[in-house]
Amino acid sequence: MPSQIEKLQAHSSHLLDGFLGLREKYAMLEPMLFDIEVVTEHGSNQRKRGFTILRNTLFLSCVQDIAKLSLDSDNNAPSIKNIIKALESEVLRLELRKQFASWKMPSIGENDPAIIENLQKLELQKEEQRRTEFDTNYSQLLGLWNQLAASSILDAFRIIRNKLSAHMDIHYVDGSYKLLDISTFGVNWNNLRESIAALQEIVELLGLLIRNSGFAWDDLDTQLVKTGASFWCGNNGTYLHSGID
Repeated sequence: MPSQIEKLQAHSSHLLDGFLGLREKYAMLEPMLFDIEVVTEHGSNQRKRGFTILRNTLFLSCVQDIAKLSLDSDNNAPSIKNIIKALESEVLRLELRKQFASWKMPSIGENDPAIIENLQKLELQKEEQRRTEFDTNYSQLLGLWNQLAASSILDAFRIIRNKLSAHMDIHYVDGSYKLLDISTFGVNWNNLRESIAALQEIVELLGLLIRNSGFAWDDLDTQLVKTGASFWCGNNGTYLHSGID
């Protein structure tokens, strides 16, 4: 049986994969929301209906992914909520902290006792710095998650996912049965981008804390901008936004 840490590492890795899938979808959606030339060329005249269908489908899929990656509570779901709940275990967190702080200088074949002693002191200093870094990252993680979890936008995305995207709920309103009206939540296109940016910070910190692993976000931004621009604007095209800040 895998250990609790191994399970947590696997969940963190799959959370990253799911988030990267979300970023890919959003890279295709963003020009449809913010680039005037893309909207004008592809979202007018006979193309308007198809453009609207694609835009709305991608939007709902992104909303569903945000809610899923953030809030799924099934025991086997690699969600932020579940992973942070697991990190509440002090025993588990201390073991992760120990792994994070582990620092060994590469062997350089040195025989001088004074130099060896200095290298050992440097190792201890590095380990102490890494323990402090772990604690700082964990504190930052909790702050970011608490802010996101309490936001009205994430709650709106959760409801949209549960009652319209993943499932369909109808309600009796003004004499007839109607689907959920997204406009009543005050959600706008910018909220999607802002939520993805907030998720990215959390996913990055979880990778550092649990797998001691970062990610080349700048390279991903460059790649996804090219993907979106090539599709909507041709090989030489560009569009308004680039990357997630």
